[in-house]
Amino acid sequence: MRSLRRLTALLLLPLAFGCGQEGLPENEAESLSARADPFTTSRGTIQNACGNADTTPQIFSNTLMSPAALNVGGGAPANWNPESGRMSRGGIEYVSANGLRFELVTDKCTYIREVKVGSRVVTPTYTDGYWYSAQDASYQPADPSRYGYNLWIFFPYLGDGSTNQVTITVGRTFGSGTATYSFPMVQVDSVEASFVPAPIGFSRADLWNMFGKALYTKFNGATNSAVIRSSDGSMRRIYGYDPNSLQLSVTSNGVGFSFKFKTDLNNWCDPTIRAYGTFKLNANSSGISVQWVNAPQASLEWPLRCVAVQVVPILGLVPTLIYDIIESEAANSITSTIESSIIDSLPETTNVQLFLDGSTTRSNELLVNLKLPAPSIKINVPYDAFDMNRSATLFPSGENLTLLASGLGVNDYVAGVSPQTTLYSGPNGVPRYGSTTWPNAQTLSRATNPVWNGLPIARLLARMSPTVLSTSTYQYTPGCTFKANNMFGRASVRFGVNDTVTDAQRLRGIFGAAPGYSLRVVFLNDLSTSIADNASRCGVTTYGPINGSDLPVLANP
Repeated sequence: MRSLRRLTALLLLPLAFGCGQEGLPENEAESLSARADPFTTSRGTIQNACGNADTTPQIFSNTLMSPAALNVGGGAPANWNPESGRMSRGGIEYVSANGLRFELVTDKCTYIREVKVGSRVVTPTYTDGYWYSAQDASYQPADPSRYGYNLWIFFPYLGDGSTNQVTITVGRTFGSGTATYSFPMVQVDSVEASFVPAPIGFSRADLWNMFGKALYTKFNGATNSAVIRSSDGSMRRIYGYDPNSLQLSVTSNGVGFSFKFKTDLNNWCDPTIRAYGTFKLNANSSGISVQWVNAPQASLEWPLRCVAVQVVPILGLVPTLIYDIIESEAANSITSTIESSIIDSLPETTNVQLFLDGSTTRSNELLVNLKLPAPSIKINVPYDAFDMNRSATLFPSGENLTLLASGLGVNDYVAGVSPQTTLYSGPNGVPRYGSTTWPNAQTLSRATNPVWNGLPIARLLARMSPTVLSTSTYQYTPGCTFKANNMFGRASVRFGVNDTVTDAQRLRGIFGAAPGYSLRVVFLNDLSTSIADNASRCGVTTYGPINGSDLPVLANP
């Protein structure tokens, strides 16, 4: 669908810009290379009509005109389209389109000698999605010694954050000198203005493990027994929580759950209780709260020959139990876990809850939106265990970058489950098999260690090489921030996942099994430099030069 949309946009460009100064040059338009032809007069052929064949050409200005760019401060201009936009940052152009238009001003008697995108030489002939087209500008500079040109450069769409150097070289007509204009271009999926909501995703596997851990804690773990106060004020012992009874679904209707346990009666007729319900989350300036689609309910299963007595007080304990697990203020409640995982990672400000901007559910994923007052770029991170041959994303040194991620990055087999089934992992990842402390967890098995041993499998990672002497790898938590740091002025960051190379390649080889994540990178310095510098940091391990040990050292930038 993406490629069709981009292709449609490309086909419409000649129609949309066919008139006036913004017009897209036709394929048969004169190439600037034609200016290398001899200049002919009645007195004969003159090789260079300007008399400057022996001088080096000059590029006086090279202005990027299209696509439109965000305003200073991250505001969107009129008719802004984030999927065909641009943001300039520290000499780096973040581009979500598949073409650029320049207004190029040189001295006279020059021609386009070479156009490159990365290592690729681009020609006026369409080849694999690459081509350029150049024309004389409709409006020429007032200085008669200068000349203006319109230059379009097209390239295939890439939304994965790859960085390529765009280089334009002009030559002297029948001369040997050249002049070059060059800049780094980062290809992204979209460029977003300030205050645009961004989703943080929690996968079904995330919620499954939250429920499983909270229930196991509620029933006092290995003792599998606890006492709670029912709705009539009486105290009752609950026990016999069956981890294998846990069921969980996430659809557009909300998060549905059910599980079974037992409760003591005054005789031997202890019933089995099936508790169930469906909820969504509200997320606003008041914080995160539960919206019940179907309030907590219960059904009872009685042992043979038992009479269904004391039904009302038994049913009354179910809402109390569910409220405590899902929406209480206790640290192990579901809403508290989700809220703390977001708010604890956001900039340290008393107004942090003002950034919450609603919550939705879709198949296998719960989304909580954040609306930060700073511009951002969206990157489609492939399922790359740092084994893929792709370039890094370039950022200006000193930028505080806040990470907000969503999506179901991988579909893989759940460890230790029969019959065999699969889970979808979100950017938080899922525990490695054998690392959990509660029963019936959803985990993934790996025969060898992943990129960062000890972290969940499939967690989003960011690897930065700030200097030639050290490499830092950051682990994603919702809303965490790290600083792009490089003594040379720009930092290269590779986004990937915590997995083994073997498993990443296996999953990428299965159609639809490893789509990767959607990542919003927010330029937090635009909110406030002091707030950005003190924002909660992503966990990091830094590898320096080997001096008797190659063990990682935990640190913060």
